[in-house]
Amino acid sequence: MNCNSRFAKSHSLREFLSDRTKPASKFGERSWLRSAMIVRCGARWATAALLTILGLTTSCVRRATVSQDFGLSGTASQRITPKAGAGSQKIGRKAAPTDASLRTIFQQQTQGAFNPLTDDRRFQALQTRLNLNPQDAATRLELAGAYENYRLYEEALEQYTETLRLARSAPAATGGNGPLAEQAALGLGRCAQALRRPGQAIPLLEAFLKESPRADLMPSSWNELGLLYDELGDLTAGESALREAVARDAGSDGLHNNLGYNLLLQNKTESAEAEFRRALELNPKSATARNNLGTVLARRGDLQGALEQFQLAADRATAHNNLAVVLLETGQYEQSREELVKALAIRHYFAPALTNFKLVQERIRERAELLKAGRLSSSAVVVPPAPVPGGAAPTVSDNRSPNKQDGRQEAAESKDPEDR
Repeated sequence: MNCNSRFAKSHSLREFLSDRTKPASKFGERSWLRSAMIVRCGARWATAALLTILGLTTSCVRRATVSQDFGLSGTASQRITPKAGAGSQKIGRKAAPTDASLRTIFQQQTQGAFNPLTDDRRFQALQTRLNLNPQDAATRLELAGAYENYRLYEEALEQYTETLRLARSAPAATGGNGPLAEQAALGLGRCAQALRRPGQAIPLLEAFLKESPRADLMPSSWNELGLLYDELGDLTAGESALREAVARDAGSDGLHNNLGYNLLLQNKTESAEAEFRRALELNPKSATARNNLGTVLARRGDLQGALEQFQLAADRATAHNNLAVVLLETGQYEQSREELVKALAIRHYFAPALTNFKLVQERIRERAELLKAGRLSSSAVVVPPAPVPGGAAPTVSDNRSPNKQDGRQEAAESKDPEDR
């Protein structure tokens, strides 16, 4: 088809458009093409706008359906550690089915509406079993452990106490005073320490150890009794109980460390040092024993030896901070400040060192004011009445070893990446 015939067929359309548009004297007959192009371009823009709106709407809907998938809480053995290189395949893999009740519990926790007593189904199940058989010591022990896991120490203490009573009253043929009673006694001691009520647990634990035929096989219970006495402030009784524990398990580095710390609190530094060194012979990776040994050496004046022990347990900045804490506790404020300056030179924004630096500056200023007022001799050594406050990284977070069945310690901390 040629151009003339195609133009002839559209002649009627041209006349229709010409009648309804202003004539263009300059362009003549082709003015209708301009109008047609305007109509066609308008349609294209409308189509593009419609597609854009649909795309935005689809993307918004897609974003609204995606939620952050948090991991479920649980013990370390229940967590799944992803393998190296599996991150790129995460989206394509089908997620393992998650227990609906656990996911519901987690969602309630994130929303701040979780109440373990009413929302954790384990509590209802355990309470139902106890209602059917109140003398079920095993179920009561499990319930006490559940309370303790949620840090409901008051309820846990009550259940551990009742479990210990039931286990002690059970006939020997049914396992009375056996492992069940020991677990209850250990839980009782932990909760009493958490509540800072050691006096409530000591008589029960002493009575249990006195009447139990397996007392010679329970170093952990003797250790727990010693820790309770230390918490109460009766260091002599605590030493006696801890020595009983060591006598029953001389191969436990944790028990030697705890005995050494008790001796350190009594200022029996030589005996304490011997216990810490014995603990390190049994477990060279014990950061707790190394820090405690460093404390003994620092108090004895061997600052270089103390620093070496602290560095074997942590990075250099932490080691200088820990040495500064010991010096601060013994009233050597200027030397403590020097160690803190070294720690901050290694790690500029090390929060524990910054906090301790402020504290030592306050102590120096207070002592200067007392000297100025003539109320303190220039040769006097001021020992701080209280330990370094929380968050200031004392020598160790807990100078005593955890009360574990095997008495073994965790490995020393890895070196800090900022320690260059």
